[in-house]
Parts: sequence; structure tokens; C-alpha cells
Amino acid sequence: MYVNSSSSSSSALIAAYSSAASSKAGNAQGNGTGQSADAMKNDDSVSFSGTATDYSAAIASNAPYFPVRPGMNADALILGAAQPGAVSSSRDKTFADVALDARKRMDEKYALMKGSGKPYDNSLQDRNSLMGDLDRRSLYAVATNEGGHFSKEEQASAQELMRQQAQLATGYYVGPDDQKKNWRDPFANDPVGRAKAALNFLDNMSPEEKSTPQWLTQRATIQTALDQATAADPVELAKKKQLYFPILAEILQNGTGWFDNKEPDEDKSAQLLNQLQAAVQSTR
Repeated sequence: MYVNSSSSSSSALIAAYSSAASSKAGNAQGNGTGQSADAMKNDDSVSFSGTATDYSAAIASNAPYFPVRPGMNADALILGAAQPGAVSSSRDKTFADVALDARKRMDEKYALMKGSGKPYDNSLQDRNSLMGDLDRRSLYAVATNEGGHFSKEEQASAQELMRQQAQLATGYYVGPDDQKKNWRDPFANDPVGRAKAALNFLDNMSPEEKSTPQWLTQRATIQTALDQATAADPVELAKKKQLYFPILAEILQNGTGWFDNKEPDEDKSAQLLNQLQAAVQSTR
């Protein structure tokens, strides 16, 4: 029998951010900057309220693209598409402990599914339910098999979920077929906006993701292409859009993929980055 955990999980996520806001308020009171403690607490409350509203809206708007079993939820996964830097399951943990925590959470979900009489079956719903309370940093621990705690199937599932988050964030639909009709690409006629969204997503990834050479290469290449394109006069901009943005669009449509441990010459994203780098160099 499932416990309806959708609302409790959302509350837990918001509670984590509330705790951070409270800590900020407490620190501010001890700093003696001349602003009253009550005013500081009020400012933090307003800031948290806005953040909580944004997070709740992000979860609600993307929920249809992450279906789950009845009574289960995928709030952390859903939030990761709009806010990859949002921290819940991995808060205040070393990366090794993040992996152990993810293993524990997933084992509990396996047991819950088995106890219901319908064990985990690797369906879209079960995959989302299994990893539904993992923030992006926790997903990355699974995707990269941190500590050797995860099966090949679990690694592949986490990788696909991370790609889905990146693709949704940059306007490309990934989700159930029956929900595709409801998807609206916010960057359909705005390649510059899509590139900026990609950079924002990259900048808000977990520290471990951002420490990889592949992350640095992808971010630098996209930033350079975007800088050159947007700085050009209208005629040159049109040329550069024809050169840069079809390649960039294909990179983003593939999602972020440096966590799958492929060799560079086997990685399509790496090949596309090389093409984009060549295009940038040829127009300098």
C-alpha cells in the first residue's frame, strides 16, 4: 500500500529552502550592519516566499512530463528541470555521502514498490518514482556510479533523467507521448534565448558536474558562439546564426552527456562541440 507522499515531499523540499533562509536571517542578526533584526528577518521571509512560489510553480508546470506511480512523486526531479541548483537530498553532504544517501533512498523505493505487490519494472513511471526525491547532485552521483553503489541500469536511468532536465530547460520536449501536445517550446523562434537558457542551466549545475573538463569546454564554446553572434551587425548576425545555431540546437537537443563516460570520439556531443568550435574560429 502506498502512502500519498506528494504533498509531504513538496513540503520537505520547501522546508529545506526555509531552513536555509532562516540560517541566513540568523547570520544577518549577528552582523550588526545597522538594519534591525526584525527587518532582516522580514526581508528573508519575503525572499524565501518568492523562492518557494517559484519552486512550487516549476514543480506544477513540469509535473506532467515526469509521471509516477499513484501515491508517489518526483518533485525533486521536476524541480531540477527549472532549478538544477536546487538542493534537497544532497544538502550538507560530501559527495561520497550523497551517493550513500541516494542508495538508501532508492532501496526504500524498491521495497515500497515490492511491498505493493508490483515490483519495480523499469517503466517510465517507476523510474521517476524510484529517483523522484533525488536532486540533481544526487542524480549525478548515481549517473557516475559514485562509490560503485549503483547498477548499470540505475546509472543509465539517472543519465536519461539528467538529459531530460537539460532538454526541457532549453525548450526540447522529453516526456510521455500523450503530453507532447501540451508542450510549448519557449525558444521556438529565439535561438539566442535558447543559448542563454543553456548557459543558465550549465551555471547552476552541481559543483561536481562543473568540475569536469567537458562542462568547461561546452560552456566556453557556447558562450563564445553566443558572444560573437550577438555582437555582430545584422548582416553578420544572420550569417552566424546560420553557422552557429543549427549546431548549437543539436547539442542542446542531445542534452548534457558528459556523465556517460564515453570516449570523446564516440560522444556525439563532443563531435558537435568540435563543429561549433570550428565554426566560431572560422568567423573570427
